[in-house]
Amino acid sequence: MAVPLDIAISPCPNDTFAFFGLKDNPAYRIHFLDIEELNRALITHKFAIAKGSFAIMQKISAVYGFAASGAAIGRGVGPVLVGKINEHARIALPGENTTAHRLFHYWLKQQTHLSGVQIVQMPFFEMLPALKGGRVEAAVLIHEGRFVYAAEDLDLIEDLGAWFERHENAMIPLGCIYIKKDLPAATQQRFSEDLRISLETSLRHYSEKSPHYRGQILPFMQHHAQEQSTEVVEAHVNTYVTPDTLELSPEARSSITAFSRLLAPPG
Repeated sequence: MAVPLDIAISPCPNDTFAFFGLKDNPAYRIHFLDIEELNRALITHKFAIAKGSFAIMQKISAVYGFAASGAAIGRGVGPVLVGKINEHARIALPGENTTAHRLFHYWLKQQTHLSGVQIVQMPFFEMLPALKGGRVEAAVLIHEGRFVYAAEDLDLIEDLGAWFERHENAMIPLGCIYIKKDLPAATQQRFSEDLRISLETSLRHYSEKSPHYRGQILPFMQHHAQEQSTEVVEAHVNTYVTPDTLELSPEARSSITAFSRLLAPPG
């Protein structure tokens, strides 16, 4: 029997939604990691296939390409900077290799009055507790964070995705599924087909709110999600699973090119 292919994704609802149909497929073994852990694993070439931030695409381009399906890219999907901010504020970011990190620095370069802020890197699920506990004054929230910060009485400082959209007239590329270029072509094709079928199946059951969705897919997403309410999980799917998740459009690809201009290390 063939050794299963190791795949790493985040535990966020858009990934578990997309990969639900692969979780019991003996051809694959799925691992769940925080987004910065995923990025670091990709930089060290640990997984044959993995979700990662578009922010690392230039770092790993010699080894990985990205799949046409499974991406998180769109409008109104970017990270949000919340809390209170001043020149010496401590600001939590979800990892130096994330798209959120790059977008924040893009925004910060144009805020000349904030030259003394302190960056504190932490996993995304630690950010709300850090804000509420006073360990940081502001945070760049990703994943479910954009749906819950208002309920936590946190103020929006800047929607960093909307900032990018206004300044670049482009969609915001968050993450994609990277595939090692040296995988056999037949393996890459089989995975791409399996992922697309899994996505299409999840979307069909979701649109129908079928018993399979309510009894299987939704509980699977909730089990892995940081925020487990049905409302937040489904808001996550509605926001991050778009037509470009099924297949990257020409506009999405041109937006990825626009974003790549921001990938030089921040000054």
